[in-house]
Amino acid sequence: MSKQVIHPLTGHVYRLTEDGLVEVTDPKSGARGIFDFQARWQSGELRHADLQMAGWVGRLAQRRVAEQPEE
Repeated sequence: MSKQVIHPLTGHVYRLTEDGLVEVTDPKSGARGIFDFQARWQSGELRHADLQMAGWVGRLAQRRVAEQPEE
């Protein structure tokens, strides 16, 4: 199961993707968008994401990817 958080005000679902980005879904309309951990839009219908929520979901994943030792 991937990491996900539901925004308490909007109801949007913030989910961590396999590549460390944050997918935001509006369950009411089905619209989706992909963002980095700083809520910068990457693709999709949704163009805005909450900076704090995107950070909570995506920041730790970015840090873990960066800390992996290279072989």
